[in-house]
Amino acid sequence: MSERLLSLMLVIFIIEYIKETIGINANMWKYHGLNSFYNFGVWSWVLGGMTVFWLAVRLVIRAMRRLTASFPRRCNLLNPVMVLIIFALIPLTLGNYRSGAGGWFWGLYAVLFLVTLVTSLSMDFPVFLGLVITTWFFGFVSEYVGSVPNHLWTFPHNPNYPPFFLIMGCWPLEIFTQYALSAFLANEPLDKYTFKEGN
Repeated sequence: MSERLLSLMLVIFIIEYIKETIGINANMWKYHGLNSFYNFGVWSWVLGGMTVFWLAVRLVIRAMRRLTASFPRRCNLLNPVMVLIIFALIPLTLGNYRSGAGGWFWGLYAVLFLVTLVTSLSMDFPVFLGLVITTWFFGFVSEYVGSVPNHLWTFPHNPNYPPFFLIMGCWPLEIFTQYALSAFLANEPLDKYTFKEGN
């Protein structure tokens, strides 16, 4: 587990440093530290990504396995369909942020989309669904707490709530890529810690 977590920390830091740089330059969000210093946000993402991993593996995925125990295995075919929907939510719900979403933004999320799509093909449906649900829930809570009551960062077009495209579209693509690449770097099976109970 230690190799996977170290790999996860490294992957999260790299992806989120790139993402935060792009988002700030595109005026999609703004940090309020000294000179708009955003390393805090990157390290917060490291903590957030590891929390999502822990919650998904220890709690949510196990619950999803129990709830979907009677589902046929072909439900795994829903994974890539959901990935397509998640990616489509970004352009469909960008709203006022569309003007700032340039080539770097779309290039990043195109790469994350492809990694997530390939990853989803190798995952059991309850694992995929558990990770998505955990990501959406924790993504909203952390973005809301950080931006609205504490004003550590703000969203120029959404001062009172996190943007829909960020929570429902961007967060899952980032989390799935981090999940997949950390397994690759640690030389572990993708779903090593999401075993079926009793195995």
